[in-house]
Amino acid sequence: MKKLFIFKTLDSFFRLFLIFLIVFVWIRYFVDSFWLSVLFSLLATFLVDMLYMFFKSKKQNKINIKKEEQDAINNYTNTFIYSDQKYNVDFFYKLCAKNYNAIKKSKYIVISHPQTNIVLYPIFLYRDLSIDDIIACYNNVRHEKPKRIVICTNKYNSDLEKFVNSLNVEVIILDKEQTYYSLLKKYDIYPKITKIENSQKITFKQFVRLALNKKRAKAYFISALFLLFSSFFVPYKIYYLIFSTILLILCFLCLFSYKFNKPAPPKILDV
Repeated sequence: MKKLFIFKTLDSFFRLFLIFLIVFVWIRYFVDSFWLSVLFSLLATFLVDMLYMFFKSKKQNKINIKKEEQDAINNYTNTFIYSDQKYNVDFFYKLCAKNYNAIKKSKYIVISHPQTNIVLYPIFLYRDLSIDDIIACYNNVRHEKPKRIVICTNKYNSDLEKFVNSLNVEVIILDKEQTYYSLLKKYDIYPKITKIENSQKITFKQFVRLALNKKRAKAYFISALFLLFSSFFVPYKIYYLIFSTILLILCFLCLFSYKFNKPAPPKILDV
């Protein structure tokens, strides 16, 4: 516990130091007085940090997934994607029947509560879930008159949320991470993994993830300091200031970037 407190304190100190350094570089460029620059930089640092903490608290969907767990999530999802509908329905029926009064249909599961029904509909596709998929799901289950439709899928575009809000029934879409945490891990039941080797070219998102790897923070920081101190000895120091700022921002993102996911609602299968 004491070590955790020390690490958190060091993280906070280093975060404030990085913000101060970024702000000071530019304030010092425009303000001649050194101590006035320090004062303005301190005020700006705490202002920026307060804004950072505010937006951080707003994002309650931070899920820091360990690499091993992310690999497991991908493997479970691949199992669902490469399995037929019957296998997926059987698996989620087993998951639901463990704690609820569940009825298995050909494409979905109905969870029966005393006064209403909840439908769990697995749609695992290699591509993103589409509006057509939502419409097909809705048409298949609306005769059940469910209070809620829970769709488990691989991934989906956030624009779908606007569409599902227009339906006359509550629809919750769970992507692969949310399905894992809200259902598989919560009820402690997992499918038998079917490993699929997919050779793909690196995507832009993967490139960004590699560029902002925490291990690169030290190199960015040292390079930024080198450019910053070099700016005192060259005539066109504005370019050095620009690139040192960029490197410090990259360093900041490496150390304090998180994977954000919209949190699943607390009530999934319960009324």
